[in-house]
Parts: sequence; C-alpha cells; structure tokens
Amino acid sequence: MVRNERGAVIALVAVSLVVLLGIAGLALDAGRGYLTRAQLARAVDAGVLGGARTLRQGNAAATRRAQEMAALNGASAATLASFSMTFSQTPEGEQAVSLTAERRVPTMLMRVLGVDSMTVRASAEARVPPVDLVLVLDQSGSLGDMGAWDDLQDAALEFTQNFDESLDQLGMTSFQLRGTERVFLQHDFLGPVQTQIMGMHSAGDTNPGEGLRLALEQLTGPSVRERSAKVVVFFTDGRPTAFRGDINGQDRMMAVSRVQTGSVRGYFDDPDNLPTDASASPDGCGGSSSCFGWNENAVRQKAGDEGLAMADAIRSQGIYVYSIGLGNPAASNPLEQPDLDYLAAVANVDGQTNPNQPRGKAYFAPSSMELRAVFEQLAEDLLVRLSR
Repeated sequence: MVRNERGAVIALVAVSLVVLLGIAGLALDAGRGYLTRAQLARAVDAGVLGGARTLRQGNAAATRRAQEMAALNGASAATLASFSMTFSQTPEGEQAVSLTAERRVPTMLMRVLGVDSMTVRASAEARVPPVDLVLVLDQSGSLGDMGAWDDLQDAALEFTQNFDESLDQLGMTSFQLRGTERVFLQHDFLGPVQTQIMGMHSAGDTNPGEGLRLALEQLTGPSVRERSAKVVVFFTDGRPTAFRGDINGQDRMMAVSRVQTGSVRGYFDDPDNLPTDASASPDGCGGSSSCFGWNENAVRQKAGDEGLAMADAIRSQGIYVYSIGLGNPAASNPLEQPDLDYLAAVANVDGQTNPNQPRGKAYFAPSSMELRAVFEQLAEDLLVRLSR
C-alpha cells in the first residue's frame, strides 16, 4: 500500500513539475514576446511614417521607404514573417497608409508544452491630409537685376512637383507693385503653374501685402476642402517698398525705391489695371520728399506692416505660412540685406508673432544657387509635418 502511494506521489510531483515548468516558461516566453512586440511596434511606426512621407511619389516608393525605415529600426525583411502595406482613402479625402508586420519568436521553456514558437504582430496607420497650397512669388525687378529670376523659376517649378495633382490642390499669386492671380486653387495644377511661371517677368516694386491678400482670398474661397491642410508658401528677395490703400481719398498704390533716396517714387492710380509683368510710371509726386503726407520712411513702414497684417489674417484662418527669403546678408546697403526677422514674423516661427496661431517656418537662401535646395527642404519639412 505504501509503495503504491509513493508511486502516486512521484507521478503527481512529476506532473506538477511539468505544469509549473510550463507556467514559468509561459511567463518567461511571454515576457520575451512582449519585448519583441514593443521593438516591432517602434519599427512599424517608423516604417508607416516613412511611407506616408513619400506617398506623393507613389505607392511603390512609399512601400520601399517603409521597408527601409522599418529595417533601420530593427525590422529587416530577413527577421520578419510577414510585412504588408495597404493604401486607402478616407471619406474625408485623407490618404491612409497602414502597415502590419509579424515576427516569429522561438520559445524556450514553453517547448515542454509542445509550443516551439509564437508570432507577435504590430500594426500602425498614418493619415496624410490633402494639401490646399497657394504659392506667393515675388517677381520684383531686383530678382532680374541680380540674375536670380531664372533660378527662382526653376526652384518654384521643382517645388510644385512634390505634390500629387489628384490628391492636392495648388494655386499661385505673384506680386510686384500690384498683386496678380496666376493660378486659381485646383487639381491638375502642374501645367498651369509651369505656364504661368515661365511666362512671368521680373519687374517693378515689392508689395507683399497684395500677394498675400490674393492668397487669403483663394484659401477662404469655395475650392478649399474642409479637411485639407491649408498652406501659404511666401517667397521674397527684398524688403517691402509699396502698399495699397486710401491715399488722399482714393484707392491707390504708393511706392519708394529699393535703396534709400530721401524721396518717394510716387503714387499710382487704378491699382487693378497696373502692369503685371512690367514697371509702372507714377501718376504723381515722383521724386518728392513728401506725397500726400507720406515720406520715404513712412511708406517703407506701411508696406511692411501691410504684409504682416495680411499674414496675420491668413494665420487667423488656421492656415500655415512658410516663408523663404533670398538676399546677401553682407550687402553694404542695409536695405539690400534680407530682413530675417520679417520673414520669421510672417511665418509665426515658434509662435513669436501670435502663440495661438499656426506656427510655420522661415528659410533663407544667401544666393540664388541655394534656392533649389531651400525649396526642397521646405517641401520635405512640410510633408513630414503633414504625415505625423
């Protein structure tokens, strides 16, 4: 009897040891699985963001980039059981990129229960909103004088190719003494934008307020989509020299020369019918130290303030403003040096102008040779922000 009881106890102990070993193995292997899944989740997050950032280059390019980013974060193809990406569009018009990856984890102590491996899975999704963007280009005569106009045309054209004609909408305005609607906000924008940019000429004064005013009209018009990311990209190569306003009881333009002269260039009647691609001659007060009470410094101040006021009106609508400046910071004449503080204020960099409005970025190119790289950096930063 005792011998039989001892045998039963031994058998029970053996079974219990197996069960306890299995439980311990489950805890140990489950912990390894949890850590593996956490690592995989980080790689999947990096991969889906990388894919979203290159989505406008096509699904194939987005998939390749997702694989590259996942591999850089420890999830190369050789270590995965599966890797799949899907692309879709939400009812709100956003593009969705989804990534799922699986990895098999060999077990250690759970093998005593017949479980040789377990599969961990991680998924992530990034949504890319469509962009409604208006490009605001300075076409003043100084760009041609410094030999930068061709470089600006090339850089601006390359910039627009970062966007998807079926997903995004682009418009364009320009400004010199007056502002001009070049392309209204639309899909299939590459052809119209190219035609307009290549047909424009560098001439006239610098009136940023007018270019920004027309951009605001586009981005608050009927073509704008509710769920789109709304952006203004503002480019200038100089300090403001002209404004539009009530001058002696009439709607007029007032301008000064690019360099200090001690006088105003004059006033201009009928602003909407001034030349768009050529310089205009003033209708009066040319060369005077004061014109209807406006002296040179007052005109410069008003021209700058009008640009800032329009940028503020744009941002108050939830629209991001990115600014690009071109100029020689070592120029002997301070008025020919770029006003980097002005560019930052237009874009509301770090909320310095208004912490409650969208915060954009300001970029600077010290010469026309750097323009292309600066426009490319802006496009990359913008698309990264949109895919977060």
